Amino acid sequence: MDEVVRSSVLQNKQSFLRDLNPLYIVDHLVSDGILNEKEEEDICSQKTRNEKVKRLLDVLLGKDNHAVIRFRRALEVEGSSHLAELLKSRSSASSSDDCEGSSIDAVLWEGGVPPRPVVFVPRHEAEKALRSQLRLLQKKPGWVVLHGMAGCGKSVLAAEAIRDGPLLQDCFPGGVCWLHVGDVHGPELLMKLQSLCLRLDKAGSSGLPPPQNTLEAKDKLRHLLLKMYPRSLLVLDDVWSTHVIEVFDVQGRIMLTTRDSRVADHAHGNIYKMEVENEMKEHQCLQILSGWLHHPMSDLPVEAQLIIKETKGSPLAVSLIGAQLKDFPNRWQYYLQQLQQRKFQRIKRRSSYGYEALDEAIAISVQRLSDENQKYYKYLAVFKKETDILSSVLSMLWDKDIEDVEDIMHVFVTKSMVQRSHVGKLIVYRLHDLQHAVLYDLHSNEMPALHDELLCKYRKRCADDFTQLPNDGYIYHYLCYHLVQAGQLENLRRLMFSLDWLNSKLRTVGVQHFVGELLQFKNVLCSSGESAADTWQDFIDFLSPNGHLLVAREMPHVWQLALSEPVSSEVYAQGLRKVQEQGKDCVFVEWLNKATAPKLFWKTFRVHTGPVYGACFSPNGELVASCGGDGYLKVWKAETGEEHLSVKVHLDLVLSCSFSADGKRIATCSADGTVKVWNAEDGGLTVEYEGHDEDVLHCKFSHDVHEPILASCSKGWDIKLWGLKCKQPKATLLGHEEAVRSSCFSPDDLNLASCSLDGTLKIWNITSGNEEESVDVSGFLKEVPAALKTDLKACAWSPDGNKIVVVALNYIIVLHAPTYAFEKLLNTSPESSILSVDFSCDSRLCAVGLSSSAVEIWDIENEELKLDGKGHLAWVHCVTFAPNGAHLLSASDDRIIRIWNLKSENVSVHGRLKKCIDVAFPSEDTMLIAAANEDDGLLVLSGETGDRICRATPEKHDVFCCCLNLEGVIMAAGYEDGDITVCDVHTGDVLRELHGHQKCVRKCYFLTQHPYLLSCSDDGSLRVWKWKTGDCLMAMKHSEEEVRGFCLVDEEVILSNSMDGSIKMWNLSAGTLIQTFQHHESSSSVLSCDVCLSRKLFASASADKTAMVWSLQQHEAPLTFRGHADCVRCCCFSPDGCLLVTGADDGTIKFWDISTGDLLQTFHTRGSDLVSLHVSLQRQMLITVDSLGLLYILRVMH
Repeated sequence: MDEVVRSSVLQNKQSFLRDLNPLYIVDHLVSDGILNEKEEEDICSQKTRNEKVKRLLDVLLGKDNHAVIRFRRALEVEGSSHLAELLKSRSSASSSDDCEGSSIDAVLWEGGVPPRPVVFVPRHEAEKALRSQLRLLQKKPGWVVLHGMAGCGKSVLAAEAIRDGPLLQDCFPGGVCWLHVGDVHGPELLMKLQSLCLRLDKAGSSGLPPPQNTLEAKDKLRHLLLKMYPRSLLVLDDVWSTHVIEVFDVQGRIMLTTRDSRVADHAHGNIYKMEVENEMKEHQCLQILSGWLHHPMSDLPVEAQLIIKETKGSPLAVSLIGAQLKDFPNRWQYYLQQLQQRKFQRIKRRSSYGYEALDEAIAISVQRLSDENQKYYKYLAVFKKETDILSSVLSMLWDKDIEDVEDIMHVFVTKSMVQRSHVGKLIVYRLHDLQHAVLYDLHSNEMPALHDELLCKYRKRCADDFTQLPNDGYIYHYLCYHLVQAGQLENLRRLMFSLDWLNSKLRTVGVQHFVGELLQFKNVLCSSGESAADTWQDFIDFLSPNGHLLVAREMPHVWQLALSEPVSSEVYAQGLRKVQEQGKDCVFVEWLNKATAPKLFWKTFRVHTGPVYGACFSPNGELVASCGGDGYLKVWKAETGEEHLSVKVHLDLVLSCSFSADGKRIATCSADGTVKVWNAEDGGLTVEYEGHDEDVLHCKFSHDVHEPILASCSKGWDIKLWGLKCKQPKATLLGHEEAVRSSCFSPDDLNLASCSLDGTLKIWNITSGNEEESVDVSGFLKEVPAALKTDLKACAWSPDGNKIVVVALNYIIVLHAPTYAFEKLLNTSPESSILSVDFSCDSRLCAVGLSSSAVEIWDIENEELKLDGKGHLAWVHCVTFAPNGAHLLSASDDRIIRIWNLKSENVSVHGRLKKCIDVAFPSEDTMLIAAANEDDGLLVLSGETGDRICRATPEKHDVFCCCLNLEGVIMAAGYEDGDITVCDVHTGDVLRELHGHQKCVRKCYFLTQHPYLLSCSDDGSLRVWKWKTGDCLMAMKHSEEEVRGFCLVDEEVILSNSMDGSIKMWNLSAGTLIQTFQHHESSSSVLSCDVCLSRKLFASASADKTAMVWSLQQHEAPLTFRGHADCVRCCCFSPDGCLLVTGADDGTIKFWDISTGDLLQTFHTRGSDLVSLHVSLQRQMLITVDSLGLLYILRVMH
């Protein structure tokens, strides 16, 4: 007889005892051949009707399904159709005395299932998953093993999963029986078995005597489940031992909760396992705390979230704390401190949980391990919490093979004492925070020795030199932590203040990690005295401005970078020592005049692989969110650049991002037309909005912490307002007639300002969505030619609510906010346009990002430029002030994000040099530098001291080139309009003006053997001047394109280079063309050329990012040098002709071996756009100027 039929008979037994007349039914069954004569006599010999019915049912249950079918038909014939209907039904509410009318709660209560906790929070996904597992037991007996670490809520989840009517009716109509097992052995286990059998055999109907030993108890339990309670569920709660499983292995339907996932591996039947997550989500934990205190979640203090963070969402820990807070509601800070100090014994039981305190619940698992495994488990406390532990590290620490380590760790994993996961093909292990804390507390006295033991193991692997450690994926991250924990502080200082260690760290874990450790261990590193504090500051000053270089794909040489540090810096001293130890074949470059350069006041970060379009500070200023062309949202620490989150958020360009006012969410918008909101903690997608038809150009959260509104602006002319609880927009604001570039909320969140390419600024009412004001900004720009369209790129509302600024072209337009009337107009650099704008927190300063790659800060009230920040290499798409106003963030097309320190003494830089310079060496001891500053004054500087020797102030402006004669007494300057002036160096007087070029003069040069001046121009020509008279002796037409430069082969022959991609050789005496060289691709401009001193080779530099070396005497294919990331603007040979030096737009100077083509060294300037390089023949020196106006006098160490 199958289980369903047997169950229907047993479940309705009481109805048969009450209503059935057995004698007439027996006659039918005898005549049908179901009962034989002996069975008939046995039934009829019973004394009472009830006993006859019982005996009849027992006989029927020993037969097949056909017997029950004939029994049902007999009932129908004898007029007991209501009893026959009971046998047709396959569902029943319970196995109680009146199962038809009982409720699910009654079934669970009778089965001993524990009620819901006082404060209950459902875990719907887990409950659904567990019910799916239980349904697998519907047709066949088997096991469902629910496993997880202590306190993760296994028992509550198990009880809630079976609190489901359809599940019980379909799968377990025989009822449910719950037994708490625990860590029991021998007599205790027998007592639990006897108690269970007694509960199931309430009326002694099984006919079996009470069990006297475990074997008898197992047999009786099997009989009860198969005969009396078929298709029932037995729940074994908190199982520890496989011996328990052996006793209960009775071919029933069993669910068990355990910490050991392998406990039932050898049981008979199907086994279905499900792991319970160790942590609940934050909102679930808040619900628990809210339930205990009877407060809305929104009214819980900030300590609630900190407690959840410390407990890592452990259901047990949060519930225990909530229960105690119910009695002591003012102890939030107290219990938070207990958690932070790992005093778990103070967090004691105030519920039905089986352990007195939180630490006891976790420690019991450790005590259950064998002595040997306890020893291995103890070592796990040496690893920092929340750290991935590698098998290879444990293999070294335990002196075990990898396979043995994995076997040992498998034991811990199956007992829910360690979490195991896969990172690619790598297996990693991790302790839950609470487990780590309890384990650390158990062995706190041994911890320094354990850390020292781990360090000793690593010392053996690197011959006691930590800088030579192999990269095992662990030690470079945590060596400093272990040194501190072992008390080896002097070793820590020696390591962290070492360029060798820095170099090793850069190539394994990155600069952000190193800076993070400098800041994390600052107090320890600086504790040995003033000298240590100075060294710490030296390393910080070295790493902060060079961060973007140290994460580049082609990382610069650390020792080379160190040579650019101040001479007093420990970093410089170590770098110089390392360079001096190198062989003669190495090339290094030292910046000799670096002391005259202002101290950098920015930090640089390269976190994206494409242009950066948006960036913003978190509300507390500790984090930065950034987004860009690579489709990623990055969240990182503002102080170190250490990555917190990296999420691929869109498939197209990510154009803007915004933190919510509470810092918990980040919005992004993209050219794919979507707006998305992300969890700032774990990077999970909170909501995705789809409503815009075109690119979404900007998004911004309101200032409201509780119910924030998100505004998004589109290329499709509309603005949408979104709430976080609905995917449909709260409002769509229509009125602009072209793309809406930007928007900003008023400080009170009552209004929204938006600006558009249609030239208007509109003010919207947030509540009604109506347009309140429309301002035609183009009317304020009367100076702008009508042909120039007034595209409004960005707007910002001052924090005090009194002003709105909007930017167009190169203008900052200031409006009075209450009336939206025009207030003032500020004019920035005319050569560029403004792309972004932001207000400082005190509403005094306004920052703008420019297409000229500059960042400017203006004092709005005084209309004064406070900062003209150079440093980026491309458009600055975003500027934003830190919440405290002490820093400014800028993000650019050059993939770099800079954080400017506005409190620095060097914020403003005035009188910078232009990029055009010339150098003369009148004697072996004298070097003169001719230059123009940004005020278009002509300067002659001493190369040794940097002092100004003279200054000339011609009436003309826009100097593009200058040069000195060999003696250093005469200087010439070429201008944008094509004119040239010749000045006396000592007096600054203008001696002669030369007129003839029609366009900008790119280069001029005094010939040494004649009183002539040679020049080239954008008009495509070269001219030879007799400068004393002003006469043009000769004009040579190179091409219709710009002639960017020339160089002398000798006094009679010159080479000129042009934007048309050609290099031409000229006879200077006759003015005739000798030869043409086609450089690179015909479409690539040649920007510079130089001739080697041997007169056998010449070099050219091109906009195609390459340089070439050509033979002047043989028709050989040129040697091409590739490696620059940007346009190569200048080149020159070393005096010995062995090296080629090239300078590029990315601010790098590269040194190449001419014979092999190998790159030997790269020097990084602070700026960009290197247009000229000048070599000292006697001193092995190189001179140039970058886009920041900084002069570089470099000593080449070769």
